[in-house]
Order: sequence, then structure tokens, then C-alpha cells
Amino acid sequence: MSSTYIETSGQVRVYDSAVQAHDALPLGTYRVRFAPKDGFSLVRTADLSVGAEKVYGQREAKVDKIFRAYARLERNLGVMLSGNKGQGKSMFLRMVAQRAIQQSLPVVLVTEDAEGIVDFLDTLDECLVIFDEFEKVFTSGRGRQDDPNRQNQFLTLFDGMSAVKRIYCLTVNDVQDVSHYIVNRPGRFHYHMRFDYPGPNEVRDYLTDQAPNARPAEIENAALFSRRVNLTYDHLRAIAFEMNHPDATFAEIVEDLNIKAIEPSTYRVEARYRDGSILADETVMNLHERSDVARSVELRSTKRTLFFSFAPRDVVFAADGTLIVPVEAIDACDEDDEMPDELPVSLTLTLVGQSSYAFER
Repeated sequence: MSSTYIETSGQVRVYDSAVQAHDALPLGTYRVRFAPKDGFSLVRTADLSVGAEKVYGQREAKVDKIFRAYARLERNLGVMLSGNKGQGKSMFLRMVAQRAIQQSLPVVLVTEDAEGIVDFLDTLDECLVIFDEFEKVFTSGRGRQDDPNRQNQFLTLFDGMSAVKRIYCLTVNDVQDVSHYIVNRPGRFHYHMRFDYPGPNEVRDYLTDQAPNARPAEIENAALFSRRVNLTYDHLRAIAFEMNHPDATFAEIVEDLNIKAIEPSTYRVEARYRDGSILADETVMNLHERSDVARSVELRSTKRTLFFSFAPRDVVFAADGTLIVPVEAIDACDEDDEMPDELPVSLTLTLVGQSSYAFER
């Protein structure tokens, strides 16, 4: 068997006859690998694809936008995808990678940090470079005091100062943990696409497709529920599985599924009085956590002060589609810890950006 000798930077390495030389990065998907002795290399891996799974939420239009913009630009295009887990960022990432391969653009996956990573990436040909969960792989220095800032090393790379243009696409779960020099910098990341919880229309479309045996009224109940409780696509898959039985009711499904809200949300609190005046403020709380602990709210104006506390139970989904947050009792007092001279006619809690929960005094 003959050998091939490759010389670079004064070093000669010996390879077997299977070695191939390319003038450009061959089309395909690669993962960046680092070894202390050998340095950086690209390892072929399977192409990312969506498969037969249907995509919801007009994602195709956004993929079109990315590649239209890239064709018009003469420099790098940065695309940031942010949002909580389960909102479809990974699916969208696969869509972008699949389109890149279709347009003869190699895909490079960056999944680990190592000294010199920026210099290595800057040697690559035109390609799509993907950083999944960027803030987890590359720390921002805002966490523990001994965490280094590993994100700012990419600033010059993302600026597009190199001779080769590329698409840099990264996903982020927590924008607060991303460098200020990356967020809100369209010169580095032209697009910041936010992935929110699916709304009622997406819930209807998903369940109509994935639970064909479900009754329309029950699908509508699920759509209503999504306006009160944030649902992920993981939740919807579980709901569709249970709902795909003609006798299933959403009230029974949601009672047993592991989709109880555990994260606090922001509510607008309004106390209305007989004279038409309103005390209002916003507060963060979790109404859905099963607990006997009271939630306390303070409202103030130049004329009135109201402190009140209440002990809600977990959200109840009635068979007729009504959503209720039962309240055991409301205790009100003024700033002197005494009963107010005048109590409000009603107290209303509205989930900010969503439909409201309300209860009458």
C-alpha cells in the first residue's frame, strides 16, 4: 500500500492511499472536533433534516427570508433564535440546515469550546455555521465569578471582516446570558427570531392534524386553554396522543397530564371602586402551583393604599371550557394593617399579554 505525504507548516504527515485532497469544503454536514495533539478537524455527520414532520407557525416563510437576505448580502449573515425549550428552535434549525444543503452550502456544527476555535472557523469556506445552545457552550462571564467570558471572542468573526461570507446561526434559551455585544447588534446578527409558545390557531392546526379522532369541541377547549397556560409542542404531542380517542374530553386529559404551570407569570392587578377609580400595578406570581401559601399584593395611589392576600388553588378546567382559578379567601388591609374604610367592588388579575382570570369580591 502506497503512502501519501502531506506537508504543512514545516510538518510532514503520512497518510494511507485513501487520503483525498479537495480544493473546497465538500458539500455535507460536519461537526467541529478538537484533540489536544491534532488540533481542530471536521468530522462528517448525518445531514440535519425535518423529515415528514409537519411544521407549524409559518416557519417556512422565515427560512425563505434568511436565504433571500443572504443572497443579497456581500458579508456574513447572523441569525439568532431565542426562546424557551420546546418552542421549535431545534426544528427550525433543522429546516435552515436542510435548505443550506439544498443550496449547496455545507453545514458546520459547533458543539464544544476550545482555545483557537475562532481562528479555525475563519479558515472555512462559505458555509452555514450552527451553534446550538450558544450560551451553554460558551459562557458569558455573568454566572459564577470564576466563569470566563467565552462569547466575546466571536465578535470579530461575527462582524464579517473575513474575506469569506458565511451564515452564523445560533440558538439561545436565555437571552440574559448572552453578551451585550451580540444582542441588539444587527451588524453582527441581522435577525433575532423569537420563538414563543404556540397560540390558539397553532394549537387548533396541530391537534386537527395529529388527533384526527378528536371532537372539534375538545380541540377548541385546548385552544382556549393555551390562552391561559403556556403550552409547548411537547405538551401538544402528549395532548394529541390522549385526545386521539373519540370519547376523550380535554377536561379529563388536562387533569392528569404533567403540564401544570410551575413558572411564575406577570399579572396586572386592578382594584375597582364604586366611584370609578382604579388601583393598578403589575406583579409576578404563580397562581397554578398547588399550595396553601397566600399570594400577597400591594396597590398604592396618592389617595388609597390596599394590601390584600389570597390563597388560590390550581387552575380548574371545567367541562364546558371555562377556566377558573378558585380562591379560598381574600384578606384586605390598609397601610396601618387595619380594615380599609372602603373595599373595592372587584379585584381582577390579568395575565399580561393573555386573557384574564378574574374573581369578584
